[in-house]
Amino acid sequence: MATIGSGWEKLEIGRRFGRRDAVEAPQAPAAPDHTACIQEGCEVEGRLAVENSLRVEGEFRGSIEAGKTVTVDERATVTGGIRARTVIIHGAVVGDVDATREVVICATGRLHGDVKTPALELARGAFFNGRTEMYRPERAAHPRREDELTCSP
Repeated sequence: MATIGSGWEKLEIGRRFGRRDAVEAPQAPAAPDHTACIQEGCEVEGRLAVENSLRVEGEFRGSIEAGKTVTVDERATVTGGIRARTVIIHGAVVGDVDATREVVICATGRLHGDVKTPALELARGAFFNGRTEMYRPERAAHPRREDELTCSP
C-alpha cells in the first residue's frame, strides 16, 4: 500500500487497510450454513424433513418437518402442515403449524390453519384465521399425572 501525502493510505483492491505493522488475528472459519432452501420459482410437492433449518422462497405443497426454523418468505406459499422448533411466516401458509418454541406471523404474513405452540407473535397487519392451542413448554416435556390435576393444598 502506498502512502499518499499526509499519512493517508491508498486503497488497493484485494488488500486490507490499516496499520502495516499490526499483526492480524487469525480469522475463524465461517460457520457452515445448514439452511435448506426452496428457491423462488421452484414448486415442490410431497413430504420434506430436514435436520436443521428450511427457508421457503418458492411454492411447497405437502408436509414440512424441520429440526430448527422454517421461514416462509414474502412471495412464498406453503400448502400443508409445518412442524418445527420455530416458524416465521412472511408469506402465505394454508395448513396447521406446530412449533415447539414459537410461531411468528409478520406484517406481510398470512396463515389459514390451526397453531399449536407455547408462544405466538402476530405483527400489526398480519392475517391469521384458525385456532390456537398454547401450552407451557415444560408441560410438553413432562406431562402431568392424573393425581397432579387436583388443586387441593
